[in-house]
Amino acid sequence: MKIYENPNCKKVRGSHILAVSCAHCKCLIAHYQKVGESNFVKMYNERIISGAIDFSLYHGALFCPGCGARIATRYITKMDKKEAYRLLPSAFHKKKAEQR
Repeated sequence: MKIYENPNCKKVRGSHILAVSCAHCKCLIAHYQKVGESNFVKMYNERIISGAIDFSLYHGALFCPGCGARIATRYITKMDKKEAYRLLPSAFHKKKAEQR
């Protein structure tokens, strides 16, 4: 499986790295910079470090490259007008990964 670096990624101070994987086939989806200890319900495009999906292309939704299951839907946030992906609650697993 090829890993793509996200060209839109910005380093976020005070964040920790999460490895997000598919709940069905355990395929790695992305490495994400999470800030804070709140629930993990959306992924901002600028905080995604790398993944099995090419984030430089336009995606209406994120699908698992292994099994094709839907992981998230793309939308623009209302308050700050940033591109984000709203995660489906039972479609993914997350675990803390090592710092890069």
